[in-house]
Amino acid sequence: MRAKKANRKKLLIPEKKKKKIPDMIIGITGNTGKKEIYKILDDIYQTLTDCKIETLVDVVFDKKKSKYISKYYSLNSILKKSDYIISLGGDGTFLSTARKIGTKEIPILGINAGNLGFMSEFQPEELELFIKDLKTKNFRLSERNVIKSLMPDKSVIHGLNDIVIDRANSIRMIEIELSYNNEEVVKFVADGIIISTPTGSTGYSLSAGGPIVTLESNVIIATPICPHTLTVRPMIFPDTGVLKIKVNKKVMVRITADGQTYKNFKAPVEFKIMKSEYKIKIVKRKHSNYFKTLNNKLFWGKDIRK
Repeated sequence: MRAKKANRKKLLIPEKKKKKIPDMIIGITGNTGKKEIYKILDDIYQTLTDCKIETLVDVVFDKKKSKYISKYYSLNSILKKSDYIISLGGDGTFLSTARKIGTKEIPILGINAGNLGFMSEFQPEELELFIKDLKTKNFRLSERNVIKSLMPDKSVIHGLNDIVIDRANSIRMIEIELSYNNEEVVKFVADGIIISTPTGSTGYSLSAGGPIVTLESNVIIATPICPHTLTVRPMIFPDTGVLKIKVNKKVMVRITADGQTYKNFKAPVEFKIMKSEYKIKIVKRKHSNYFKTLNNKLFWGKDIRK
């Protein structure tokens, strides 16, 4: 006898929905020390989410309850996932953000919530208008050289603006010996020396009498700090070589990067400073102009008599 065929119903297995990959992911980090920062953060987050941009907010902002932000992320997680990083604060915050991004070279969009805003050129209210340009890549990336110092303990520090060598825990001067590619340049007594990038030429170096150097220049600037002589002046070197700074007398010497990270060493001591292997990428308006920024922010070339 033939066995009766069992009536089997086809089991319909629903297909798994593919997770939609966002067109763009933006991370936000910044300075939590200002009261107004949280209101600005809420506005930025709302603007980005309204524009369907996935937004990851640094856990450092999880100190004050937000009406809009329900989840925060570690900085490491943000750096792994983000296409762009918003640095929310002033220029000091921007330098800190650049140091954290480091070799990852994620473009930084600086939103100014500080005073000068030389590097953080966008105001909070300008972001909404700029998002369309960001989505269509109608902007330019300014790539900035970074310098690094090899230190006696084999560690390395990096500076987007500058690396400063001076005397630690004392206002007294130190004797500095400067050489370039193993050729002695000069010996002098001063409060210290600033080694800066073109980006940093408008910072501490400028205050110490250094030159303004255009951003595209492949150079390193050495600016003595209050030298005890009229004959030692700022010098500019090709960034293809190595600057060596020696302090021979037995004093405590401090080396500082971007005014934020530092180490102390007991002299005699030697530091080798050169161009770093990576650059920092900064999001700029397509038609932004460095010289207009100098005029607007530093009043460069302005006649104060008018």
